[in-house]
Amino acid sequence: MELIFILMAPARPENVGAAARALKTMGFAQLRIVASDVHTRDEAHWVAHGAHELLTSAQRFDALPEALADLDLVVATTARQRGEHYRYLTPDEVCQQIRSKSSLRRIGILCGCEESGLSNTQLAQADLVSYLPLRVGYPSLNLGQAIMLYAYELSTLFDGETVPELVAQPEQAQVHALQSQSEQILDAIGVSQDEKLRKWVMDGIPLLAQRDMNLLHLLCKDLALALADKRID
Repeated sequence: MELIFILMAPARPENVGAAARALKTMGFAQLRIVASDVHTRDEAHWVAHGAHELLTSAQRFDALPEALADLDLVVATTARQRGEHYRYLTPDEVCQQIRSKSSLRRIGILCGCEESGLSNTQLAQADLVSYLPLRVGYPSLNLGQAIMLYAYELSTLFDGETVPELVAQPEQAQVHALQSQSEQILDAIGVSQDEKLRKWVMDGIPLLAQRDMNLLHLLCKDLALALADKRID
């Protein structure tokens, strides 16, 4: 399993250098940069302090979809829970989700710009959304600190311990197929792209266990048949 950190339009080279240092400290070696070149600046290398190879080997992409195209699972990070009704996972819960899905080979952790974070459009391109539950209401972590916390938690995935799978988990192809089925049904009953129900359904499907996935598949099939019969009538 590969775990790749993706920085969306980072603004300050010092923060990218600190992020690279944090990643190397926790044993991670893959970094992607989107819509920015601050990782090439001297300031980034000064702060990286021994993690220069992460900066020099970082892959750069012009647009976010390109950076996510080859990933099996994308986890977007946000500094706070927003008004949009996503299901927010702590870093520990993210680890649990990853452990439960043995089919995952390449996972991305998506982090937003220091100044504005990820937009709702960018969040929508992820499979899961995570936040750091802080003890104070003001989210004051900088990019390097946030990445250190996520890297620390996610490094436990590589401890070599085998975690028993108590419940079988679906393959990614099945997840995407069921998301497509669900979208067709939501379209048929008039649920718009902006409605909260659609977001709940799309965000919740990747979290289902295999048994629940099978039940939802049958439900979608029955609903599709019922809608087809209604159109004929």
